[in-house]
Amino acid sequence: MNFFTPEELSIIFNAKKVVVAFSGGPDSTLALLATKGSLKDSSKLSALHINHQAQTASSEWEQGCEKLCQKLSITFKSVKVKVKVEDQGFEAAARVARQKVFQQFESETVLILGHHADDQVETVLFRIFRGTGIKGLAGMKRISRHSDLVFIRPLMGLNKSEILNHLKAVKQEFIIDETNNENVYSRNFLRNEVIPLIKEKWPNVDKSINRMAQILDQQNTLYEKLIAEKYLLLSDEEGLLFQQLSELDYFMRSEIIRFWLNQMGCAVPNESQMKEIDKSFFQSRQGANPVLKFQRDDGQNAGVVLSKYNNYLIAEKLDE
Repeated sequence: MNFFTPEELSIIFNAKKVVVAFSGGPDSTLALLATKGSLKDSSKLSALHINHQAQTASSEWEQGCEKLCQKLSITFKSVKVKVKVEDQGFEAAARVARQKVFQQFESETVLILGHHADDQVETVLFRIFRGTGIKGLAGMKRISRHSDLVFIRPLMGLNKSEILNHLKAVKQEFIIDETNNENVYSRNFLRNEVIPLIKEKWPNVDKSINRMAQILDQQNTLYEKLIAEKYLLLSDEEGLLFQQLSELDYFMRSEIIRFWLNQMGCAVPNESQMKEIDKSFFQSRQGANPVLKFQRDDGQNAGVVLSKYNNYLIAEKLDE
């Protein structure tokens, strides 16, 4: 079976380094097998195991992952991280910790992730419950870029049952994380309680949500092209033209600012942060020179400092 699309195969064939995020669970195990089976030159392939040190079996899982990689002749690397929960839940904090590890790889490294169709359903529903726009409803992309890294999710066309069947067919064992049954975690609650209940009424809801996400991803691409055209008229190498920006309505101005910051690899403000930006820069008295700092908890983009200089809105990345 071809797990990778022709475009994805081209990316991994031409990459200098291909790294599979390998937890040892069924999804990442199949992603590892699929990547090795697709690569002509497996010398550039490695497996990355991130040990969150959150379970009593964490060391045992790490050793199991290393043994499988030795069996498959795949370079193995393990990184231990400390998950700092602070103002966010464990899931979000663990995601931040993983992103920090990913960002240590050199530019244009290709990272293979084991996300699948069921994960897409959870992601879309989770974003709906938190409040999101068209980009959020588009869910996860099969191919995405963050901080000069390329991420590929080759299993997005498969659901969990299909993944398990593939592993059973090749008699490949995998790690079972019992914490996946603990509904204290938001995604687990969606996976174990909410989605099965929805499926009782709408059995094909997973296919419908994945189809919706694909359509919205295409629509969002078109939408971003339109925003990009407007952005080019309101910017130069210094930043965004402040006076011209202030003449736009709040929604258009907000979308252009978000597009601009995303292009720079900076954190994109949520609605609350955007209202603060609008209040500080566009509703303040004439001649004021506010400075505003903000960042997001997703760990993928740098925090940013916004300021006004002459007729420009300026953005600078926060020092790590």
